[in-house]
Amino acid sequence: MRYVVAFLFAIWSNAAAADYLMGGYDQAQTRFGLLQVVGPRGFQRVLFNGSDLGIENHSFSIDGVWAVQGGGQDWAVLSSIHGGNMCGGGAQVAIMLTAGAAVRTDEFGVCRGRPIDVRVTPDALELDISDPAPRVAYQTFRFDGAQLSQVAVAEATAPAAGAGQAVTRWLGQHPQHLTQDPSEQTRFARVLTPQNMDELNRRMSGPGDTKQEGGWVVGRACQAHMCNSAAAAWALRISDGAPFAIFYDRGGPIVFAGDQQFADPVIASLLRWRMP
Repeated sequence: MRYVVAFLFAIWSNAAAADYLMGGYDQAQTRFGLLQVVGPRGFQRVLFNGSDLGIENHSFSIDGVWAVQGGGQDWAVLSSIHGGNMCGGGAQVAIMLTAGAAVRTDEFGVCRGRPIDVRVTPDALELDISDPAPRVAYQTFRFDGAQLSQVAVAEATAPAAGAGQAVTRWLGQHPQHLTQDPSEQTRFARVLTPQNMDELNRRMSGPGDTKQEGGWVVGRACQAHMCNSAAAAWALRISDGAPFAIFYDRGGPIVFAGDQQFADPVIASLLRWRMP
């Protein structure tokens, strides 16, 4: 259930920072007027003091309104939900509110994760949004009322994952999760370039599974909305953590291997498989 809030507002002395909590409100009373989500689901719009802000989507919700002492504006962030099965499920919209005016961004953060942190100063709002891309911790979006900028913040470098339990921990998980783990990114750097790792992540965005096969843990998946033309698999040897990866295309597989013996039955099976 979404609630009507009378005054959703926080003031700090000079600057504000907080973990991001998605409020899910229909209305928010700011210093400069009423921000509203109106219309039935499927055709919702956003108004400020009764004026339409020119955006429509399946649904909107007001996550919060923030300001700082000395700032001449309020800052609002809305979640915009498209209602379909496309990646991510939604996006964010930032709005700067002043006396008699509202300036908004277009939707941003599409196909990324959820907002995780918000910061405001007298001059701008910054929103951190998690990012599933390999080696990226999150994206920082900054809106100053005129421009929306974006900066990727890299994951901290991690030691390479090891053998044994560091391999079997992936059993039962979706295989794409491995591609987003910093310690696995370091491990697979033995056989994959960063661009290859990005491609492995993309190719594992659709249906897949992870199982133990012989002395290996093997993850297989295909690319979302492209399962008949792009797929991939990775394998980790339990005894020593050695990595193996393979991309499947209609033209044949592309193999990324280190010190594996291709005669191993598990690897031989991965090499024989072809796109249907």
